[in-house]
Amino acid sequence: MSASRAGLGVGVVAEQLFGPVPGGIGRYVRALARHLPDVARREGGRVRWIVGRHPPRRLVAAGLDPELTVVLRVPGRVATRTWADLRRPGLPAGLLRSVDLVHATSAAIPPAGGRPLVATVHDLAFRHYPDAYPAAGRRFHERAAAIAVAEAARVLVPSSATARDLTDLYGLEPGRVTVTPLGAELSPYDPGAARRLVAELGVAGPFLLAVGTLEPRKNLPRLLAAFASAADELPDHHLVVAGPVGWGPGLRPTYGSVRVKLAGPVDDAVLHGLYAMADGLAYPSLYEGFGLPVVEAMLHGTPVLTSDRSSLPEVAGDAALLVDPLDEGAIAKGLVRLVGDAALRARLARAGRARAERFTWPATAAATWAAYQEAAR
Repeated sequence: MSASRAGLGVGVVAEQLFGPVPGGIGRYVRALARHLPDVARREGGRVRWIVGRHPPRRLVAAGLDPELTVVLRVPGRVATRTWADLRRPGLPAGLLRSVDLVHATSAAIPPAGGRPLVATVHDLAFRHYPDAYPAAGRRFHERAAAIAVAEAARVLVPSSATARDLTDLYGLEPGRVTVTPLGAELSPYDPGAARRLVAELGVAGPFLLAVGTLEPRKNLPRLLAAFASAADELPDHHLVVAGPVGWGPGLRPTYGSVRVKLAGPVDDAVLHGLYAMADGLAYPSLYEGFGLPVVEAMLHGTPVLTSDRSSLPEVAGDAALLVDPLDEGAIAKGLVRLVGDAALRARLARAGRARAERFTWPATAAATWAAYQEAAR
């Protein structure tokens, strides 16, 4: 089918929606599922979603229209691994006849069957911090990055920092890379549920919030140690950590502070309630391709402390307090400033809201469609 005759048809891999820990990539794919069809309709195009073997009820729960979704014969986990290791199974012939290109939204990159391939590379943390990944995970991500560089007509990245990484580490020509920043939106949230969760955790007063999958790259052990060392200067505050367990050593708040509370995974309505309640977001990650919690907290006017590494200064601009994530003392001093410096808090709240307005999911979807058009030419 010709894109020029019938409008651009795109097959988009959405398997990340069904991962045990969808993470930020899951939020990205979920946002594309909401906003990309609107862009396609405006442009006279169409989107088909590609997933592994799942029942229709799971498709609907994930936000996918079953009528527009191609379900593979094999489970998504199997397809993801064999695509990386063997470059098969191929996509169904009927799907390939109906689309002009294929978009791999994560490291699950199918063979495109002669169609142009667009691949999103979210970050290269596995190269910068290999010890923060299981060996099998490093091999998988390395293979996926190599496939994206070798086969994709267009590689989408969420930040200029990731674009530079692809050029420096893989020699990818800058002309094949398109920066499509991620977005955030202030959707309805549930302050009551957030308050109940905080009360159940035993938090009766003010708190700082940390958000992210519990994995080594998020630098949570250093954050906990820094919070404990600052405890005397933050006598009324707790640190609430919201996020699912990922991998790596267990996170144990045993640094002399009983004021660290692990909330576990929370849904979006509760998460945004926590952002609104928190005195600040503490996000000293070692490496991020974008860093969605930074922008999400800024939407609420919540002051942010984050790292001076990778994409985080690019995303935060002058609207966050930047610290060296390897320096526990610097993190501790930053936490004290974030809470106690009223002028700084006011400035970050104003600047954060203005900064966050630059990052929207409709803009991400529009930039993604423009990249499809470039790749299809």
